[in-house]
Amino acid sequence: AEALKPAGYGAFMAGKWHLDGQPTDRGFDRYFGHLSGATNFFTGDDTFRLDGKHYKVAGDDFYTTDVMTDYAIEFLSERDETKPFLMYIAYNAPHYPLHVKEKDFKKYEGRYDTGWDRIREARFAKQKQLGLLPKAVLSPRPPEIPAWEALSTEEQKWESERMSAFAGMVDCVDQNVGRLLEHLE
Repeated sequence: AEALKPAGYGAFMAGKWHLDGQPTDRGFDRYFGHLSGATNFFTGDDTFRLDGKHYKVAGDDFYTTDVMTDYAIEFLSERDETKPFLMYIAYNAPHYPLHVKEKDFKKYEGRYDTGWDRIREARFAKQKQLGLLPKAVLSPRPPEIPAWEALSTEEQKWESERMSAFAGMVDCVDQNVGRLLEHLE
């Protein structure tokens, strides 16, 4: 933003800023997001800012990924269309904590119950079949990762749910990137 502004760009940001100062101190015209390394996706924290000013998170439907996109779209809607622009989005997802909307979690619930060993083997076989890795050999599982079958039933359930939550959060990012692209089109 600092380099593009002198060249006539409008500069906007939505998302995580885990650096010193704030984006509005570094050349961005508009900013919405949080200054912390991680945040509660549903309630936020006291580091949320809108254009350099404290932003109080409110509402039962607040979800960080969605609201970041809402503001990105708002910033782009209000920009001077005669100027080129930079719209930088730094989603917090799928960073910890794994906070996923229930509807996005439900899409993936149970999908990972077979465990990471079988999923990994199946994905590798599919890549070979598609010709993406025709001569490759599946690398061994890292030694610090236990075999799925070595986990207790409770540990398997926990890990499956974590993978489902992660997938749901990535899905939500995909949905929001789609919203943003639709707006730009």
